[in-house]
Amino acid sequence: MGHRLSHHLIRVAFVLLGFFLMQAHAGVMTRESMAQMFPAPLVVGEKDRDLPVWPIYRQELTSTTIAAYAFESQDFAAIPGFSGTPFNLLIALDPNGQFMDVRVLSQHEPVFLDGLGEKPLLTFVEQYKNLSLKQSIKIGTGQSKSGKESGANVYIDGVTKATASVRILNQTLLAASLQV
Repeated sequence: MGHRLSHHLIRVAFVLLGFFLMQAHAGVMTRESMAQMFPAPLVVGEKDRDLPVWPIYRQELTSTTIAAYAFESQDFAAIPGFSGTPFNLLIALDPNGQFMDVRVLSQHEPVFLDGLGEKPLLTFVEQYKNLSLKQSIKIGTGQSKSGKESGANVYIDGVTKATASVRILNQTLLAASLQV
């Protein structure tokens, strides 16, 4: 009995360690890699010391204005997918809460690695551009395909055979963005 208990405690310790490591993901982007993602006339500012967010400025003739705040989803919402590993998305939100850009930095979803390939995932993620956190973004078919609408509910097309994975991605994106 004592042998079983110690095995159980070791297993619990490893699960907890894994959980804390997952929560302690640090972003993978450097200032140089951010500058490649946001080239001129955009300028990447210094990463905030307290909140892992990069200010993105727009350089105009005589002024510099804030264009967006860029961040990695894993720093704010490490929601595990089917592989147990969270998506890591690069998200750029403008000051009004509109998605300027969303890119997949890493993912380990079996359906996109072995099944459908990454192209449907990348096409799915492109739909977030110009949508707003002020809208209720839902995955669906048909109702309001135009994500460009200013209505409260916006439906973006899902990915056939990957419904759960895109819902996890959507939850990751929204949870991380709302924290920022």
